[in-house]
Amino acid sequence: MRLTKSDFISYLNCPKSLWLAKRDSERHPQQSDQSVFMQKLAREGYEVEGYVRQLFDIAGGHNVDFQSKFETTDGLYTRADVIEKTVGGKTFLYEVKSSTKVKTDSTHSHIKDVCFQKICAERSGQRIDRVFLIHLNGEYVRNGAIEPTKLLTVVDVTRDAEAMTSETEVEIDAALEFLSGDIDREGCSCLEKSHANHCDAFAIFNPNLPDPSIYRLPRLSASKRQDFISRGILGIEDIPEDYSLSSAQLVMVRAAKSRKPQVDVVGIRRFLSQLVFPLYFFDYETYGSAVPLIDGISPHKQFPVQYSLHVLHKDGTLEHKEYLEREARMPINLIEQMQKDIGPTGSLISWHASFEKTQNREVAKIYLEKATFLQDLNERMVDLEDVFKIDYVNICFGGSTSIKNILPVVCPTLAYSELDVQNGSSAMDAWQRMIKAGPSEAAQIAESLLDYCKMDTFAMVEIYRFLARI
Repeated sequence: MRLTKSDFISYLNCPKSLWLAKRDSERHPQQSDQSVFMQKLAREGYEVEGYVRQLFDIAGGHNVDFQSKFETTDGLYTRADVIEKTVGGKTFLYEVKSSTKVKTDSTHSHIKDVCFQKICAERSGQRIDRVFLIHLNGEYVRNGAIEPTKLLTVVDVTRDAEAMTSETEVEIDAALEFLSGDIDREGCSCLEKSHANHCDAFAIFNPNLPDPSIYRLPRLSASKRQDFISRGILGIEDIPEDYSLSSAQLVMVRAAKSRKPQVDVVGIRRFLSQLVFPLYFFDYETYGSAVPLIDGISPHKQFPVQYSLHVLHKDGTLEHKEYLEREARMPINLIEQMQKDIGPTGSLISWHASFEKTQNREVAKIYLEKATFLQDLNERMVDLEDVFKIDYVNICFGGSTSIKNILPVVCPTLAYSELDVQNGSSAMDAWQRMIKAGPSEAAQIAESLLDYCKMDTFAMVEIYRFLARI
């Protein structure tokens, strides 16, 4: 039973999920909805590795091998990104990451990654004297051809890795032993975690979890989650009436127990009363990549490439305006078109507006002459998502306030399922393909992107109308 670095990280997150993937793979669910995003990450990883090779070529004098394999008799297997043999007879191991910093959080520690690599190499007979992480420099701004010496940062993490080695060896041995045996398929360790951190196989190991479960409660703290579990409370309907919860959590409990939407008409009226016509329903689509695609951009820094704008006038007239950048370039044309499309008065309505506001602030840093316009947009912007956090709560939303969860419930005649592009990850992938494609294919992709972004803002219009009828 081979244990790779990825397997080991999966084991640390949920041992039973890894066991199912390795020992009973046909029952392990596939994450097809994330495939586009994962493919993008893989492509960007290869791209970063290419610049790492250039980095060593530029430095010169290094005796290095790339993608060296190490395998042990008990099943450990790894490919080291870079192995260097020094003139003095030392061996250095380099791990390449596409992030802009060394991550040390509990969810995924880069030090733990490099520890696995070092242990696997040494158990296979190769001594490792020092270990390094190579990651992207978040302060680098592209200006012309990519400069590997400025794009990449090399960090010596030998001391950190040594401090974690004993612990990691114990975990590796436990993982190998765990995979070699059988398991109790009742429950998994992810019960202790938040919904966002549940393993792919959570539903398989916890088939009897009540629906709706406590994991649908918004902003459920770890301490409250642990308290519920210790008291055997896994369903929202089992939460005692006198249990201390936040306002948003209490509304969700009432929605679950009554199986009816919880509607605060006064709150909705208060939200709607702040709006000034004409109403500009606004949505950005952005692009970002590990290695900056264009000049003026840093690693992983997103920039707007598209927007959709539905304009609802007080008399009920609805207009639609849109812009799609069809070349890889900075968004000055996009911003100037926005200035033509958005008037000096009227509320801007977005969904999860902090995203649009962040984009406006970042673009304003680049184009100082547009800062006043962009700041004004942010001051006029309101977040339609906020209504569904406490003023209109339906258990059918699945504990989420994503527009794609809200829309089918309140406006069932509208759906994203008929579109070629259905989410932000696929939109980013489609835009990248469009700018590289020939005229005919590019035109088809552009149409799909415009349809998707248009749906986002039209969905907001219809949700607004739904609230207005209330």
